[in-house]
Amino acid sequence: LLGSFATASWHKVLLMILPMAVAAGVLWKLRWRINLLALEERDARSLGVPVAALRRAVLVCCAVLVAAQVAVSGSIAWMGLVVPHLARLLGGADHRRLLPAAFWLGAALRLVVDDMARTLTQAEIPIGIITALLGAPLFTLLLVQSRRRNTLQ
Repeated sequence: LLGSFATASWHKVLLMILPMAVAAGVLWKLRWRINLLALEERDARSLGVPVAALRRAVLVCCAVLVAAQVAVSGSIAWMGLVVPHLARLLGGADHRRLLPAAFWLGAALRLVVDDMARTLTQAEIPIGIITALLGAPLFTLLLVQSRRRNTLQ
């Protein structure tokens, strides 16, 4: 909950670049196939998608991306819930657009929250506190909106 960029350094960034680049590259290459996972498993298989292998690859890549981020800055609450939902709201459900939108939106939100954490008070506030204060109401709003539209499944 109390993640922070205060201990981040270029050395830590350089250590996580390679695993993150590989995992992000694999997800980028598979982005059109990820759309097919929304189909019934039988339908996806009939289109030539190795469903079990694709699911494993996506899960491993996501785990590597999250682990690298958490290793540098700690757990930052609400980022994993709010950012993908906002990206889907802005860019739609197509992963060819959703993955880059979530990447850039997550980066922008982290920059804004980090600036707030460093400038609101004299002492740096942990980023997790600010994201919790912003994320919980925002996620609730997104949840209410999706229920009104009856798109929550």
